Amino acid sequence: MRDKYGDMYALFRHEPRAEEYFNALPGHIQDRISAQYQSVDSMERLEHLAHKAGAGSVEGWSGGYGLIPPYRDWF
Repeated sequence: MRDKYGDMYALFRHEPRAEEYFNALPGHIQDRISAQYQSVDSMERLEHLAHKAGAGSVEGWSGGYGLIPPYRDWF
């Protein structure tokens, strides 16, 4: 299991890929997640909230259109 952090901003400080993932999401999804920033304590939680909010595809992520790759597959 990956580390847990105090909130989304602590996650971003320690795992820059989490912030990249977040920034690739559509604005309305970012807004929904930002409203819950205190509960975003891990990359897995960020992914879960993004998919729950309806993020199925992101323009510009991985060079084009497509499904957001699971974080664990980025390496």
